[in-house]
Amino acid sequence: MTTVEEYRLLGFTDADREDAEKFEADPVLVEDLAGQIRAAIGTFPAEGESVKMPDDPRVTVAALLATVPDIRRYHQQRGISDEVSWATLADLGKQLDVHRRTFGEYGLATHWWLGIHWTGMIFALGRLQFMLHQVPDGNPVPGTEPGEWVIGVHIPETGPLTPESIDDSFAQAREFFPRVFPEYPVKTATLGSWLLDPYLLDNLPQDSNMVRFGRRFTPYGVPRDSQDSAIFFTFRSHDLDHLDDFPQDTTLQRLIVARIKAGGTWQNAFGYLRLQVRRTWSAN
Repeated sequence: MTTVEEYRLLGFTDADREDAEKFEADPVLVEDLAGQIRAAIGTFPAEGESVKMPDDPRVTVAALLATVPDIRRYHQQRGISDEVSWATLADLGKQLDVHRRTFGEYGLATHWWLGIHWTGMIFALGRLQFMLHQVPDGNPVPGTEPGEWVIGVHIPETGPLTPESIDDSFAQAREFFPRVFPEYPVKTATLGSWLLDPYLLDNLPQDSNMVRFGRRFTPYGVPRDSQDSAIFFTFRSHDLDHLDDFPQDTTLQRLIVARIKAGGTWQNAFGYLRLQVRRTWSAN
C-alpha cells in the first residue's frame, strides 16, 4: 500500500493521488507488469525489448506503485542517494500532471516512458535526466564504437535551461556514472530533440537559454520530421488544426506557429558532446 508520503515523493498531485487510490486495477494485469519490471531492473534492455505495457495506462500506474520498493532497493544497492532516487521516480507524478493538463483527466499517455525509470536506466541529476544505454545501431554516434555505453540527455519540464543549471547537471553526471556504474564506462552524452532543430537554433535569440543549451551539442545524423513534438512540448496539445488558438506570448511560441503556417516542418535533430568524466583512483 502506497503511503501519502510516498505519493508526495513520487510527485503526485492531490487529484492524481485520489484517482490512483480509487482506481480498481485488475490484479492479474498489475502483477504481470510488476513481474516484468522486477525481472528487467538493472538489465538495461535495448529499445523495443523493455517491458510490455498494458492497454490501460492506469494499470501501469498501479504496477509502478507496487514496484516502488523494488526499484528503491536497486537504487540503494547501487549507492544512489535518496535524493536522486526520489527525484528520478517523481517523474511519474510529473507525467500524470502533464496528462491531466493536456486531456483534463487522470491518465498517463506516456506510460511507456516510465519503464526506463523503473528498470534503473535513467536518473534525475539536477535540471536534466540522463539515461545510460548503448549506442543504437540505427543511429551511430560519431567517435563511438558499436555497443559503447553513452548517456542520453532528457529535459523534464522543470524550469528554464539556465547555463548554471546545465553545468551543474553535467558535473553531477560526470561524478555519478563512474561511481555508480563503473562497469559501463561512458565518455559521450547524446541528445535527440526538437530543441536541436537547426531552424530553432538559428531563429531564436542567440543569447537565449535554449540556443545556448543546444549549441553545446555537435550535430550528427539526419533530422527527422516531428511537427507534433514542437507543438506538444510548447503548448501541451496535439492539435495542429487550431494554431490560432495557441498563446503567442513568447518568441518561442510565435516562432513555432509561424513556421508551421509558412509550410515548414519542425524536426527532431541529434547532437553529442564529450564528457570529461571524473574518475576516482585508489592506491594499491
